[in-house]
Amino acid sequence: MKEKIKSLLCTLRAMWSKPLPGRFLTLKEAGAFGLYALGNSWIYNSVLLVVTVTQIPYFYGIPALHGYLICIFGNLLTAIFTPLIGNAMEKKRTKWGRYKPYILFSLPVLAVFTLLAMWIPQYDSEISTIVYAYIACVPSIAIATFSNNMYQTMPNVVTPNHQERADIMTPVGLLVGFAPTIMNIIAGPIRSAFIEKGQEFMAMRIIGLISIILGTLCIMFIIKVKERVYELEEAPEVAFAVAKTDGSTPSSAEGGEAESGELCVQPVTSCAEVESEKEGTAQPDLRSAAAAAVLPSPKKKSNALKDFFSLLGNKPLLILFLALIFGALREFYVQFRPLIIQLRYSADVTTALKISGVPNTIIGFASTVAMLLLPIVTRKLNKNVIIILFTSLGMIMCAILGFVGIENIPIGTTSAVVLTIMFFIACINPTYLLIPVMLGEIADYQQTKNGKRYEGYLQNYIFTIPGVFMQVAMLLAWIWQSAIGFEPAHISSDIKELAFVAESTRAVANEWFNASLLLSAGSCALMIIVLLFYPLTKKKSEEITKRLQSEASNMDEMGKGTKEEFAAAENALGGANAEESADESATGSDAATESAEQGDADKLSENGKHD
Repeated sequence: MKEKIKSLLCTLRAMWSKPLPGRFLTLKEAGAFGLYALGNSWIYNSVLLVVTVTQIPYFYGIPALHGYLICIFGNLLTAIFTPLIGNAMEKKRTKWGRYKPYILFSLPVLAVFTLLAMWIPQYDSEISTIVYAYIACVPSIAIATFSNNMYQTMPNVVTPNHQERADIMTPVGLLVGFAPTIMNIIAGPIRSAFIEKGQEFMAMRIIGLISIILGTLCIMFIIKVKERVYELEEAPEVAFAVAKTDGSTPSSAEGGEAESGELCVQPVTSCAEVESEKEGTAQPDLRSAAAAAVLPSPKKKSNALKDFFSLLGNKPLLILFLALIFGALREFYVQFRPLIIQLRYSADVTTALKISGVPNTIIGFASTVAMLLLPIVTRKLNKNVIIILFTSLGMIMCAILGFVGIENIPIGTTSAVVLTIMFFIACINPTYLLIPVMLGEIADYQQTKNGKRYEGYLQNYIFTIPGVFMQVAMLLAWIWQSAIGFEPAHISSDIKELAFVAESTRAVANEWFNASLLLSAGSCALMIIVLLFYPLTKKKSEEITKRLQSEASNMDEMGKGTKEEFAAAENALGGANAEESADESATGSDAATESAEQGDADKLSENGKHD
């Protein structure tokens, strides 16, 4: 046992500076990426404490309609600038990489507007407060959304290994979840303390300052992370062309797929042989014909609108895009969960806020469960199936609460226990961890089609536009909300004027909470239906990776781990102990070194199934 522990420690030390065979990330890089993710989470989650459709009217004391409009305008602003930045990333490489400069240069803007949004003014005039809310919150939503989108994109940039992307999201997700967990613990008591003084706004200013300082320091660690994206040497038109005997190019080849729907990842002549076998005719050698028929096209000035709509031919992207559109309200109730806790966990809102840290922490732990499950389920199931299974849990919980009625669960301890358990189950969902991984696979798929990844446009399809649709759908839901008569500002005004929430205010709030839960359940059902048609399976993704590796011109820059380098690092660090471990592994006691001796790691890596 002692020798095994020493061997494990030696392996971990080697992993600090050398990636495992078939992998790309060292522990040092993974740690730096995790700290960057933690910093982004600090700032992003602090923004969400104030800048949501519910919290804007609550903290700023303005009509609910403005909360919806501010969120829509903020997301629209992101939708406009994201493809422009994406184009710039696609065209130019710097010594810092393609992506990191935009994270670093946007950081000061993110910090300033986050502070402005959380520095809630205390104007006497409602009009002045509304104007300030638009000036501060719209840009803060736009820049915070862009920064979060970049974080979602980075797992696909730091490693081209699909399983490694999924695996890294577990430790990174734990770090990301650390920020809201701490906020859940401290925010309630801080708010409660300032509510008693009639200065709840001061609590948000303090939390904002702390989050910005810690977040900025952590985000800087992105400098230590290397970017790894396959660069294709050949012109896409030549590399992926399929010529027929008449010199034409079939449309199926342009999409990188044969007519049967299976991905064609063989050289040009092999794809042509597939066509000839279907037609039952002999097929001559087409290498010279393909080269003559399809020549590298001259570089053209990119057309942003044309590029955007050309992506509609990417079937996996389109299906995931539609699923996120139809599922835009799948977590609509979460917008109102803080108010549910405030009104249902105790008859006294001050007491409810004081204890809110415990249920929020428990509910937040659901994401940790999802993170721990992610590396396991991604090895067994297609990613769309994983989302379908876990989204079904959320749909069932929301449907039960919506139909039973929150008001029928006794206020106080009963509500605290029952609602916390049901919210916890509904939140066991790795969707937000899987979407970045799926985005990377879609970008790889697009790269096999025309040699470009279109990261900025893909961000718009997967993150920004669904976000805009979500805000528009919420605005439509506001019509129902206004018909019920629910205004979050009524709760805060009751607290200020009466020191408690009137029963009439509670009754209206409960009715709207039930409606929001039913809307979430319906949106989950629609998302599940669309995801049934998602075509990019594990097998196809692995074939795409093999193709990109074979065509890449920068493999020497990628830093892919080999068994020789890793074994040398272990020996250098472990000395005699490492040699003893190597001897033991030859007889089967050390599984990792044994697989290296037999060549299994290389074989799995070549097949794209290392994990």
